[in-house]
Amino acid sequence: MDEVTARYVEQCRADGSGLSGAVAEAELPACLRDARLLARPLFVGEPELRAAADDLLAVFDILVTLPDRLFDGDVERYWAALGGEPRLAPLVRRHARAGHPADRFGRADLHRDEHGRFALLEFNIGGGVGGFELGELPRSLEAVPSFAAFAERYALRHVRTAEHVAATLRAVAPRPSPVVALVFAPGALPRYRRPVAGTVEVLQGQGLEVVLGELGDVRGDGGKLYVGTARADVLLRFFSVDDTVGHEDGLDAITRAHEEGAAVLWTGLDSVLFTNKGALGLLSDPRCDAVLSERERRVTERILPWTRLLTGPLVDRCVEERERMILKPCRGFAGSGVVAGWACPEQEWRDALRSASGGGFVVQRRVVPRPEPVVDPGTGATEDWTPVWGLFVTPDGYGGNAIRAQRATGSGVIGYSTSSETLATVAFTRPAGDGSGGDEPAGDQLAAGQLAGSGRAVVSPWSSP
Repeated sequence: MDEVTARYVEQCRADGSGLSGAVAEAELPACLRDARLLARPLFVGEPELRAAADDLLAVFDILVTLPDRLFDGDVERYWAALGGEPRLAPLVRRHARAGHPADRFGRADLHRDEHGRFALLEFNIGGGVGGFELGELPRSLEAVPSFAAFAERYALRHVRTAEHVAATLRAVAPRPSPVVALVFAPGALPRYRRPVAGTVEVLQGQGLEVVLGELGDVRGDGGKLYVGTARADVLLRFFSVDDTVGHEDGLDAITRAHEEGAAVLWTGLDSVLFTNKGALGLLSDPRCDAVLSERERRVTERILPWTRLLTGPLVDRCVEERERMILKPCRGFAGSGVVAGWACPEQEWRDALRSASGGGFVVQRRVVPRPEPVVDPGTGATEDWTPVWGLFVTPDGYGGNAIRAQRATGSGVIGYSTSSETLATVAFTRPAGDGSGGDEPAGDQLAAGQLAGSGRAVVSPWSSP
């Protein structure tokens, strides 16, 4: 346990300390009042987080080159290798932008092991990732005297994700005061209107005009793009490639507007090629060694645990290593279809592997996460919690973090939308040289991503596993 965490937990246990109840005491903005929050934020050394973010940005830049490096630019062959549905291959090929890598925008989910090293579990690339609305929490915490004093004592800092998201949307928009449209799959808006209310609020808080609509509400008119009656400049995509089947008119209008510079689809449908967990399976596979430089191999080995596309020949090995393996659908989200080998009987694990070996699944070596002690403000008891660290990336680099956590006694799958026992928080960074020890930055960095911004931030609920 690092020094800052130890001091925070110690003060939470102390009689008369206000820290244990700081989160509960904080006056939350409307976008957070329904959020399930962990009783404290987490803490990490800035050099360590900067190193992990740089590694992550390097991995992103490698991922988006895999179709060219491994399949000579043949997107349909690449899609098939990921186990993608053949019926979607023509759509994926059509919307893969030749010579234009996927937009650098998304959230990577990681574990932090017992040595403090970060390990990449999956990369959620696309405009519909959630979690950045909790960036409003730090201001609330800083209004609590006990927390403000602690933050000042340890010079804690943060990155406010909403600011970076808003800056990104303004930078790509064709007009200086853009209208941002959140566009959903046909029929999905009633279901998602409440979950995205926080996203809408924080974007509006950044001075952006926001409208909501579905793919069927999109139309082109006179060289402009409309969602309902509102002219839209940037579309945040909350629909998948599957959802476009049968709704080609709306997609064609978006594509034309994007190509003509009248509006921007953020992010493009090509991001489906890289948010697919099978991409990490290819990156970790030995066949990729021949197309990576030595530095690229080092960064990949440093942050990515053993990950493979599941095939029949791998089943027996995965059965033997059940306690060290987890099975994930390549295109699943919110924990759907994930099976943790260590959390189920051997026969159930064997059956799951055999069922999934036909394609569309990856197996990944388990990363045992370092637990985080949290003092229950009601009982005073200290419990260990298991966090999943979400790091955001934007075109300018690192864009903040979002964390979801469950009690260390919970299941192997930590999903906010699938379990009411999962809570959300963020991490504050502390400067180098604070004498805490235990948090060493990673080795040489391939990318030059910046730890952008500073302040005091936290990020919120989201849906990805």
